[in-house]
Amino acid sequence: MSHSVTDPLAPQVRPPKGRAVRLSERLNRGAHRARAELLTLTRPAPTETPRPKSSLVLTGAALTASAAGIALLSGVALRPLPNRVDIAATRLLQRRHSRVVTRAMLLISAPGFAPLQHVLTVGTAIDMWALGCRREALATIMTMGAGAITGVIKIAVGRPRPDPTYMRAVFQFRDNSFPSGHCAHYASFYGFMFYLAHRCMKPSSLRTAIMAGCAGIIALVAPSRVYLGHHWSSDVIAGELVGLTYLFALIKAYEEIGVSL
Repeated sequence: MSHSVTDPLAPQVRPPKGRAVRLSERLNRGAHRARAELLTLTRPAPTETPRPKSSLVLTGAALTASAAGIALLSGVALRPLPNRVDIAATRLLQRRHSRVVTRAMLLISAPGFAPLQHVLTVGTAIDMWALGCRREALATIMTMGAGAITGVIKIAVGRPRPDPTYMRAVFQFRDNSFPSGHCAHYASFYGFMFYLAHRCMKPSSLRTAIMAGCAGIIALVAPSRVYLGHHWSSDVIAGELVGLTYLFALIKAYEEIGVSL
């Protein structure tokens, strides 16, 4: 009888990897690269430099203009009937109805509904804390303050949701409409994520993707709320103003804390 002898020096032929295995390996490599880039967060502490008077004047002018805009829009929201601009903007955005566009608008608005909104905000803060970015984690939690301010304004103004006779609504809400909580939250939370990526991360594909994603969702949330029939255009503009004003104050506080540490 002849026995086959395996040559120990001969190269061993490995079976081909399946698609699931190859996809898992690619995802793991991508996760490792992303974690390596996130661990390089420099978080440079701001240097304490004297501020020119022109900068203080521009800051005061911007805050005054924002407050005036919110007050003006509040006056519009207190009227019993919608104005022509709100109706025209709604009809423009709802002129064509498409299932694909509706699903896309619902997807854009989804992160702004509770509890997903709170899960994303708190989860991001926990991840930053785990990476050692404690100052950034605390500031991320503080972005939820824009929602609290929006809630107070909604109670004070008491504007109801848009009347279905003026626009098509995917579904109806029972709470007040002015200002848009989605727009305020997106401007503060995703605006702060944009700021952190631009300021604290080294140039990379991940940094570019984070900044592009944050800017895109901030720009698209306002038309999505009007398209879905949940808000008037004045609601979303006021929400953006509240969120951006709060974001500006939060960044200023973040920078001041960095100087004092």
